[in-house]
Formats: sequence, C-alpha cells, structure tokens
Amino acid sequence: MPHIDQFEQHRNQRDLVSIRRGGIDDHSIQGFVLAASDQLVLLQYVYDFNLDGLMVLRTADITEVKCSPTCRFQRKLLVQEGLLQQVPFETAIDVRNWKTAIAQLSRTHSFFIVECELGDDPDFCIGRIGRVADDAVEITYFSGTGEWSRQPERIRYEDMTCCQVDTNYIKVYQRHFERNGL
Repeated sequence: MPHIDQFEQHRNQRDLVSIRRGGIDDHSIQGFVLAASDQLVLLQYVYDFNLDGLMVLRTADITEVKCSPTCRFQRKLLVQEGLLQQVPFETAIDVRNWKTAIAQLSRTHSFFIVECELGDDPDFCIGRIGRVADDAVEITYFSGTGEWSRQPERIRYEDMTCCQVDTNYIKVYQRHFERNGL
C-alpha cells in the first residue's frame, strides 16, 4: 500500500499516475491525484485520453502507484490536447473517510456510482445519494434499464471500494432522467 507522501508528491507534481488494485481489478486505473489521506485517494479519472469524472478509491486496496514513462508521455499528449488545464487540481475535498468525501461530493453532484468490489457478491449501485450516516450511506439506485428502486440501499463504508461522480456513464443516465422529468 502506498504512503500518503507518495500521493502528495504526485499531486504536487501534477503527474499522471497508474494505480493497480491487485485482487480487485486486472486493469490499472489512470488519473491525477487531487487529494489523499491514509484511507482514501481522490483522482481525476482519465480513460482513453478523456477526463472521465472523479473517482475515490480506498488506499488499503491499492497495491501500486507509478508514474511510468508511458504515463509521462501520455501526460504530454493530454497537455497538447488542452486537457491538463481542465483538471481541477485546486479541488478541496476532505477525503479523511468515506463519510466526509461523500458528504462533500454530494453538495455538487447529484448522481453517484458506489462500488463494493470485494466479497462473494460484488455490488455496483448508480443513483442518488440520500442519507450520509456515520457508518453507511443510502443510495436510491436505478437499473440498467432506468428503473428506480423503491427503497434506498444502505451501503456500509467498510464494504465500499470505489465511488465515482461526473463520469460519462453517469452523465448519460442523468441527462435521460432530466429530459424525461424523472
């Protein structure tokens, strides 16, 4: 598990980093570090050279953080595309724990993806955040066909591995609901 100083160094240098979470995901996650604590790291997620929302990851799950020669070259490409200037490096989100991170993100974002990727039954919820309690968050979620749940799902922070806001995936659904007054 990387130390918070490593995340801070990458944030200060505005490095594009590659993050691995062995045991959870076979693929690495690319992004810019916006904030970090001993428990969580906030990234500007980068997917296929697109800025694709904000992602919060549990640091305990991170097995490697690196700024490889590929990352450095791809950062140059992002600069040439004018995308680096769009990364919100000045974002001030308290990522001390899930409660603080979700509470702050919910002030400016309506839709979330919350994932619990470990365990026998991995869970993926996309929807609106409701109550943010001390030990869990409630999310009123919808299915892949846009059907809203009748009751919110309660997700314990100890089970959460990832949270995302403002991704292209989320925005397409959000625009659908806005167009249809849902």
